[in-house]
Amino acid sequence: MNLKNHFEHLLHSGSSINREELLNNAMLRDIMVANPHSAKSEILLQELDMRLDPMPEYMKDEILEGVFVLSAKELMEAKRDLDLQFYNYGFNRLLSASLTDTTPVPVDTLMALLAADGSARSLLQQAWVLLEAGDTTTAANRMASIPNEINLDGADVTEHEEQMAFMQWLIQNPVIEEEATDALTDFIQSPSNAVSSAARSIMVAHNLLEYEEPYLVPDLTKSVEVKKPKAQAFSKSNEFIRIYPNPGKDFITLEYSLMDTFNSYSYEVSDQAGKIVKKGSLGKSADQTIIDTRDLTSGNYYITLISGSKNVASARFVISK
Repeated sequence: MNLKNHFEHLLHSGSSINREELLNNAMLRDIMVANPHSAKSEILLQELDMRLDPMPEYMKDEILEGVFVLSAKELMEAKRDLDLQFYNYGFNRLLSASLTDTTPVPVDTLMALLAADGSARSLLQQAWVLLEAGDTTTAANRMASIPNEINLDGADVTEHEEQMAFMQWLIQNPVIEEEATDALTDFIQSPSNAVSSAARSIMVAHNLLEYEEPYLVPDLTKSVEVKKPKAQAFSKSNEFIRIYPNPGKDFITLEYSLMDTFNSYSYEVSDQAGKIVKKGSLGKSADQTIIDTRDLTSGNYYITLISGSKNVASARFVISK
């Protein structure tokens, strides 16, 4: 297991995120940036805020960029949802055209179309098609048989119960009179939008209710998500270089802040004889980065930070194995 995989295993092991002697801020930042889905975990982000050594805001900003990265699973789910939207759009257009055609579409054709869809919504609509055709007994039986054909979730169970109660009331009250006001008013309060809308429409059509459809006035103000400005890594007036743990063993963390304005930064590690034993690039003028020292033997070493073509800072550290 390489060093990166080892730290990823620690991160995913639950409470290890709070073990700051194992995972410092630079390690956590690198792991979570490499696993962008971690930015979508409220638990991990909460654990991050509870650390004794607070993570700098600029590191959190790098982690939170992962919110905009989609995993393979999320991409597949998005494609599935898009395909489902196209299907629903086409099906609804076809059903609407069939129900509103000037030439009545045979009931059998409508029933076949709804059966082909097979959703709970379509099966409920089958019962209403039969009721509108005047076949009250078959409509009631069709409505009652739906739970035996498909598995209904919590919302579908409520919808089915509300629509079945409404249909039974309509069958028992084929003529709408003023005495029906109380019952229809109760149906208007139904959690089913279909039942509530139908009951209201019946009352309006029979002059039992004066109703003005609400409408939304467009809001001409532009509303966007408030984004916090990116935090600066370190104050530009605070130039330093720090190595920890010191002495180190398998790795060290280099924390630095440089006032230089060059576009390229790097580091070199040399032994006591002045021989360069390790080098690497740095992407920023201020950051924390992890350096793998497993290939170094015990002894004293010097690390030099290079900005452009000149040495700008250095520090001594010890490797003890």
